[in-house]
Amino acid sequence: MSDTRDRVLEATLACLVRNGHGGTTARAIAQTGGFAPGVIYYHFADLDDLLVAALMRTSASRIRRYRTELSGTDRAAHAVARLRELYNEDVETGHIAAVHELYSGARPESRLAARLAVETRNWEELAEELLTVLLRGKPLTSVVRVPVLASAAVAFYLGMETLTHLDGDRSRPAAHFDQAARLAAVFDRIPRLNRRARRAP
Repeated sequence: MSDTRDRVLEATLACLVRNGHGGTTARAIAQTGGFAPGVIYYHFADLDDLLVAALMRTSASRIRRYRTELSGTDRAAHAVARLRELYNEDVETGHIAAVHELYSGARPESRLAARLAVETRNWEELAEELLTVLLRGKPLTSVVRVPVLASAAVAFYLGMETLTHLDGDRSRPAAHFDQAARLAAVFDRIPRLNRRARRAP
């Protein structure tokens, strides 16, 4: 039963990438996965229930991957390099395209919209964890509101994909990561304050 449910979720994500939110119907999902439409309703209450489950599956999987790869990273240049690789994985696996379709198709006050808000917050918390480590001991720490910066980073990530989706320019993310790498190299040269200096009046 679990294997079949997984097949339905995988087919749903693939269908979102291939057909967009509007074309992700029960029939289209079934055709993508090679099973009867009735299989969907054996495991899920309705299409919204399925979309929420698919979102939770891909988001949780990618957050685990990001957290594993970024754990212990305290150099901005290394963080940017890993984030570039992880973003490329998001593109290759279809994660970012599927999530983009879910954001664009979610109706206000729907179950999907509510779940998107939860998952967005999960990504913001991950960004906060990374930023807290990168900023620790830096003179900039006192002027940076980490939660606000984390929220902006997630919004930028989603917005970058939206613009890329609209004009098809896949060079846009690479240019952004190149710029981030240059800024990261400068940031890493800013010395960290020792504890005594941070406590000084």
